Amino acid sequence: MLDFRLLGPVRGWRDGEELQLGPPQQRTVLAMLLLSDGKPQTPEQLATALWGTDAPSSAVATVRTYIHRLRRALGDDQHLLVHDSNGYRLDLPPTATDVGKFQEFVDRAAVALDEARPDDAVRDFRAAISLCNGTALAGLPGEYVEAERARMRQRRLTVLEDLFRAELDLGRHAEIVDQLQVLAAGEPLRESMHELLVLAMCRSGRQAEAMLAYDQIRRQLREELGVDPGARLRMLYEHMLHGDPELEPKARQALPAVPPAQLPSDLPVFAGRSHALAEANRSMPGEDAPDRTIVTVIQGMAGVGKTAFALHWAHEVASRFPDGQLYVNLRGYDPVAVDPNDAVRDFLQALGVPAALVPAEPEARIGLYRSLLADRRCLLLLDNARESAQVLPLLPGRSRSLVIVTSRGRLDGVVAATGARPITLDLLSRGDAVDLLSQRLGADRIAAEPDATDAIVDRCARLPLALSIVCTRILAQSSEFPLADIVASLFGPQFSLDAFAASDPSVDIRAVLRSSYASLSDGAARMFRLLALHPGPTVGLHAAASLAAVSVREASALLRKVTDVHLVTEVAPGRYGWHDLLRAYATEQLEGTAECEAAFGRLADHYLLTADSAARRLSTQNDAPAPCEQAAGVVPTDLADQEQAVRWYVDEQASAMRVLELMAAYGLHEHAWRFAWALRHFQDRQQHWYDLLDAHAIALRSATGAGSRIGMAYAHRGLSRADCRLSRLKSARKHIDEALALFEQAGCTAALAYTLRQYTWVEELDHAPERALEHAARARDLFRGLGWGPGVGVATMTMARYYSMIGRDAEAVPLVYEALLLLPAGDTGELVGAWEVLGEAYYRLGQYEDAVGAYQNAVKAFAELRADADEVSVLLRISACLLALERRAEAGDVLRRAAAIQRTLCPAAMGPTIRVEDWAQLLTVEQ
Repeated sequence: MLDFRLLGPVRGWRDGEELQLGPPQQRTVLAMLLLSDGKPQTPEQLATALWGTDAPSSAVATVRTYIHRLRRALGDDQHLLVHDSNGYRLDLPPTATDVGKFQEFVDRAAVALDEARPDDAVRDFRAAISLCNGTALAGLPGEYVEAERARMRQRRLTVLEDLFRAELDLGRHAEIVDQLQVLAAGEPLRESMHELLVLAMCRSGRQAEAMLAYDQIRRQLREELGVDPGARLRMLYEHMLHGDPELEPKARQALPAVPPAQLPSDLPVFAGRSHALAEANRSMPGEDAPDRTIVTVIQGMAGVGKTAFALHWAHEVASRFPDGQLYVNLRGYDPVAVDPNDAVRDFLQALGVPAALVPAEPEARIGLYRSLLADRRCLLLLDNARESAQVLPLLPGRSRSLVIVTSRGRLDGVVAATGARPITLDLLSRGDAVDLLSQRLGADRIAAEPDATDAIVDRCARLPLALSIVCTRILAQSSEFPLADIVASLFGPQFSLDAFAASDPSVDIRAVLRSSYASLSDGAARMFRLLALHPGPTVGLHAAASLAAVSVREASALLRKVTDVHLVTEVAPGRYGWHDLLRAYATEQLEGTAECEAAFGRLADHYLLTADSAARRLSTQNDAPAPCEQAAGVVPTDLADQEQAVRWYVDEQASAMRVLELMAAYGLHEHAWRFAWALRHFQDRQQHWYDLLDAHAIALRSATGAGSRIGMAYAHRGLSRADCRLSRLKSARKHIDEALALFEQAGCTAALAYTLRQYTWVEELDHAPERALEHAARARDLFRGLGWGPGVGVATMTMARYYSMIGRDAEAVPLVYEALLLLPAGDTGELVGAWEVLGEAYYRLGQYEDAVGAYQNAVKAFAELRADADEVSVLLRISACLLALERRAEAGDVLRRAAAIQRTLCPAAMGPTIRVEDWAQLLTVEQ
């Protein structure tokens, strides 16, 4: 984030680090661009600003050199210094400079004066003046600078005069006399300043000094300009001579003592939030409850509808608080937040305390405020708080009041101090989002175009503010226009936040999110930006740490800061998610930065190393290329055992394929084919066979592009594996033959043996168990030659499978037991196959008790692997064994267990497995 100061020496910061802006003339170029309100400046205009009409012949070239150096100084934000056919401009919001912030405060003060809020006007005027830090554009040369400097000086004096007029209206004449004397001495001929000084002195009971001050300005005007004071100053003098009551501050008209009713009006449209409203109502004190203040904190991300919810609920329960309702917008995420001491003052006046009797000391103010509320039942709505320190002074003491606080952040201090009930608002449900659209646009119109309605809901990410903005834009167009056409024109083919732009910053998505983003520390803001590189719906803690090249502990602390302002949500312990509008905003902040490529490289390393580790937890077979080295800044997820490996894949399932696609897109071809191979076991066991196919298609393209014959061989194996699962015999055989040839050419004996073992699946698909047996035997011979026991074990188990298939079950059984001795205890992925083969062999031999024991071991292994469809299949076989043993009750229990698992699966997940209902029917017939 860029921040520039012009109301003093010209300086700039990027994300809190000061920029080196170069020599004075270069700073002048920057100042002119910043003061141009985004309008392009030609090199000739910039040269004229520097040298006037005496610009040297090299002036334009020098200007371009300054522009080049300024771009370099801006670093990752250099793209904001735009050059087009019209010239150079800086693409920055007005508040990126102190001049823009100054004007924003002045504009707010003017609105406050129009709305008879002089206290707010004084606060905003003083905030504007506080930005002035000495001489504007200090140290810069040139006629342009002199003119701008004079203009800024006059603007500052005008604002000071507006400030002191507001102070005078509030009866604070005594407090400002000294300040006016200093200013008037520096402006001996500025009548308006001297007029304020004379009036302040008169109202402070210092009439003699007021007369002397008038006489001094009169003589100075006569001596310097040869003129008399103007009409206003002369009239003020006449009023002083006659003691005119007009000089006294206008006393505020006494108002009848009525309970304050400061709540803004409830919104005409309110949808959903039934659960949150029920939770809020549960926090309400009963009629017989003890005298204590109830505090409810409404928290959630920007734009989620916290204020709307709080107002809606407050209006619903307002009648239970007969002593009135107090409201303040604390502006927690504005450039200058409301001081709680000022809020207490305003509350005291709303409760009937005259302004003159409001204590000046904060402690006395708060004490009086709490004393007044002690015997009252009031409802207080403290809106848009930033931190607990802003809220705690506004809480009543012993009272039967209700305090509702809204905040984007976590107000842990308030919760801890008061026992407040926090209610977190999330995105609307789809149904509630449609209901909101129906209320705003008309139920008939929404019902008539369900596809367009779904598009609006999806593009708005079910965020209430976004939905409201889009509704406003739709309502601005003819109701005869089809919604689909309006949606197409609003959103366009590429998703962007432009559809949610508005002239009012309070309802502009970018502006609303910017205020939350600006509250982050530099490290947390960087973390938020980098999360945009992660393509999945959620990101794990270790992946986030790798993106930012920080430790897990530091990443957790940074993410906590981002979640505290609800720019991301911790959806599960150590996993973070966000909606599409937040992702789009983070992407905009990341664009043009120099660290994208390196950060994604670390993310790719994280996924590759973690997936490789997970695959090795799942199978101890050495059926993979050697793992990559861990690069600096990369933090793989620690996987202690097979269960954690399976859980990691389940968590990352929605992200894995997108990460793989990006690896290929970034040209990380070695990463791509290795990552695809590391995912094979999980995709196969979870029956994600089309993902398995797509992953290795990407892997083959990447390996081919990188010229990696080993990578191509593994990719062909993955494709053959997917083809077998999808019963695509011809393609499966083609790919396995390619893999065999490549491994043979490379002399990779172990990989060749594992490929031969995999070839058995192709032959099984071709109904050729004898050829499969030959491949398995050859694989066993190769493993024996390498002295690799686990490989011998898996090949032996495979041989047993095909002995059983060709009816030689008696020979299969001892081979399985031989394999079980060779397979490592942790090699669940292969052990489960051995237990399956043993169960089949025993079943065919009529040894049903032994078959049940083997199958039960297989069921346990499949459960550990989260291979639910395979688990159902084996449970069905157990039920068949139990039926053969005439243990029908147990068979029924097993079938019910299988049915319960199957109901959690989609029908396609069962593949060729016989349906549980078929077996249940068989059981009924047998009974």
